[in-house]
Amino acid sequence: MPNAVNRVDVVIIGGGIAGVTAASHLAPHCQVALLERESQLAHHTTGRSAAIFLENYGGPVNRRLSIGSRAFLESHADGLADVPLLNPEGMLDVGGPEAVAELTELATAGAALVPSIRLVDEPEILELAPAIRPGVVVAGVWEPDAATLDVMALHQAFVRGARNNGATIVRDATVRSLSRSHGVWTVESDAGHWEAPIVVNAAGAWGDVVGKMARARPLGLEPRRRTAFTVQTDFDTESWPFVNHSLEPRRCYFKPEAGGQLLCSPADETLSEPCDARPEEIDVARAIDAVNELTILDIRSVKTAWAGLRTFAPDRDPVLGWDDQVDGFCWMVGQGGTGIQTAPASGEVVSAIVRGEPLPRMLRDLDLTETDLAPRRPR
Repeated sequence: MPNAVNRVDVVIIGGGIAGVTAASHLAPHCQVALLERESQLAHHTTGRSAAIFLENYGGPVNRRLSIGSRAFLESHADGLADVPLLNPEGMLDVGGPEAVAELTELATAGAALVPSIRLVDEPEILELAPAIRPGVVVAGVWEPDAATLDVMALHQAFVRGARNNGATIVRDATVRSLSRSHGVWTVESDAGHWEAPIVVNAAGAWGDVVGKMARARPLGLEPRRRTAFTVQTDFDTESWPFVNHSLEPRRCYFKPEAGGQLLCSPADETLSEPCDARPEEIDVARAIDAVNELTILDIRSVKTAWAGLRTFAPDRDPVLGWDDQVDGFCWMVGQGGTGIQTAPASGEVVSAIVRGEPLPRMLRDLDLTETDLAPRRPR
């Protein structure tokens, strides 16, 4: 019946990694419906990730959420995943003389949380990553416990967890309006009419759009385009780490992929409207130049290229928590480039907040608080 009212405890808007994580963690405790605007889940940012797990990436909040997610990822998502989610790879963040101070600070901050992280010099860099051009870099930060992350297997594990506990997942369900009366949200979508006392906004780049529907003050979310592409190489890349150069003019990264390929990126952050992002030729060309300056790879052509949106809050920390002015409206947005690797801990956070429980002990032990994650936190 097209006009039937579907009543649940929580409606989650968005079927990327954030939405399915929230659904998986909430479904054992309440009735959940997840609404995804596309015909498939993980169509946008989640499906276009660089697929790397880095505990020393992002600010202090992101790092703590990443560290708090590792045990879950190492456990095959508590048995929900059919394959290992993490495969050791290692990560090098490198730079020339102008970057030594910044790299030293990055190594010191990282080692405070993950003791295996350390500063390395050029000879060790060239040993770890033989593609680096001698004389170009002088220092780096080595994160030996970094790993590749099977993004789609993780996403499917959360989908499986949600469905195993009775969650309803609906595709082609663009939300058209949100209204609240007598403590209940009415959610009008292309897939029907839903009612629930709680809405979780996990809409990624469309987070502020959904917030405005709920009459919540926008957070100032910034979707930013990130470009990536693959190239074929004759080098034996199997033992290479993920390599990142974070300063201009050689801002770029590359990492080994199966079949003798490399995934490369200019590490761009081009401000964008919410959209189905597409790569720009100029960004691909810039990345090729940067990688060729940094390495001896001599890249000439590209196999495939794509782009995705990474959405940031103004302070670049994720937003997980209740709106301070709109009752029953929980934000789960602004994960930037860390949304995949922080998903397990973020899902636990949102589940705890929605259920009125304290944050998980593992995160409290890392000195993470609800204020650190709140939409209107001090900046």
